[in-house]
Amino acid sequence: MTEALALPFATPWEALVAQAERQPEAEALAFPQSGGRRSFGAWHRESLGLARALLARGIAPGDRVALLAENRVEWPLVQLAVVAMGGVLVPLNTHYKAEELAHALTHSGSRALFLSPRFRSNDYLAMLQGLRGTLPGLETVMLFDGEAPGCLSYAALCEEGGDLTGALPALDPLAAGSLQYSSGTTGRPKGALLSHRGMLTVGCGTAGRLGLGAGDRWTSMIPLFHCAGCIMNLLGCLQAGACYVGVAGFDPAGLFEILESERCTHLSGVPTAYLAMLQHLEGASYDLGALRAGTCGGADCNPEVLEACAEAFPIPGLCQVYGLTESCTLIAASAAGEPQRRRSAGLPLPGVEARITDPLEGGVLPAGEIGQIEARGPNVMLGYHEAPEASAEALDAEGWLKTGDLGCLDAEGRLVIAGGRLKDMIIRGGENIYPAEIETLLLGHPAVAEAAVFGLPDAYYGEVVAAALRLAEDCDADVLQRHCAAQLARFKVPQRFFRVAGFPMTSSGKIRKVELREMAAEEALEVLP
Repeated sequence: MTEALALPFATPWEALVAQAERQPEAEALAFPQSGGRRSFGAWHRESLGLARALLARGIAPGDRVALLAENRVEWPLVQLAVVAMGGVLVPLNTHYKAEELAHALTHSGSRALFLSPRFRSNDYLAMLQGLRGTLPGLETVMLFDGEAPGCLSYAALCEEGGDLTGALPALDPLAAGSLQYSSGTTGRPKGALLSHRGMLTVGCGTAGRLGLGAGDRWTSMIPLFHCAGCIMNLLGCLQAGACYVGVAGFDPAGLFEILESERCTHLSGVPTAYLAMLQHLEGASYDLGALRAGTCGGADCNPEVLEACAEAFPIPGLCQVYGLTESCTLIAASAAGEPQRRRSAGLPLPGVEARITDPLEGGVLPAGEIGQIEARGPNVMLGYHEAPEASAEALDAEGWLKTGDLGCLDAEGRLVIAGGRLKDMIIRGGENIYPAEIETLLLGHPAVAEAAVFGLPDAYYGEVVAAALRLAEDCDADVLQRHCAAQLARFKVPQRFFRVAGFPMTSSGKIRKVELREMAAEEALEVLP
């Protein structure tokens, strides 16, 4: 039985209005690397002016408004402005190249775009100018820094809004508030339509599990374009009355300095980034006495790494969580005081249900058995934008979302991520093999720093097990096979090992196993002798 759901606010805009009334001078947004800071009162005033300016320029409720920018203080200002005027925010991945940008803008039907001219090696303005003739539906572009032909400066839009008055449209909590594109481990990313209520469910539920409250400061390794950034982190802070501390991009040393200087109480990230932070700490020291709790999400979440981080930083309330874009970020989250918080993803969030089904037959499985994770609740997406067949495949008639991830529920109902992706499941001679089990075992060997297990085609068995490894020290394949054979059934032991210097990754830190399989088939991976 899931916990009852009692959201304090109906929409994100209602939350901002309330916080601006309760604590107008309290710091709500801090971006120390770029110098941008806002109180709740200033956030409300600026977002209100932007909302009125967008409406005055003909952007109507229901229209899609895209946002392509690095983590900067204007990001949440625009996010809440789009909420206030009844639009649908389309956060765009800062790693996009021209073709990906064109697809997202065209597929979403975005009428307006807020744009940073450039970030790192990406010249977004030049990219957009090269595409502009192919985007007839994109009517208005607002440029954050400076001026450019065919663009309205962000400063000018803010000035327009400051002189405007008038009521905002009524908002439906069940309406779409964001069109969020997945990171796309295979094929073109799909756009998940997420409701205001669903996004608030995740932000509020996660903040509650972490004990986040007014005066706390939550920072993240995750960019704001990602659902974890703009939904879990930002809307979690907004509902709790806490401050969101933004970082421009992940760098272990830089993040530790921000944690120290900003006296952050909470931290969120992905497994690969936590591992990098742990390695950086060797020989370094920071005063992180304010840090209490945090989240780590990902199918490759290693409990031993989390335990080491919790002790080394320290961050005592570091928890494992689980979710995906289609669930407004999270389905389950451990509580900061839960004893199993680093070895399971915890109970489903309040108002959310989870179950495990047979990956081939579809029936519901009992506690302890591995199968596909399914979820139902207000956090589940409304569907994929302009993709009815994909929506029907992901959502059944009763509202259950098929996640494509493998796991199990323990006897108390906690979710354990136990198998990786359903599409990564290896079927060898009729036996189902879950890569996560083998990856965890390999990571227990001192020579292995990172591991990715995947299937390779085989004429006799259908598939055989292979492993790509980033090694911490030299090691032979025979040694690793014996290590696995001592603890695994023979059919699970990898037959082929490859050495890699690094892994092909998605923007959200997931290993692209499809690419590893392709590289192995093309003999582009170094065989470990």
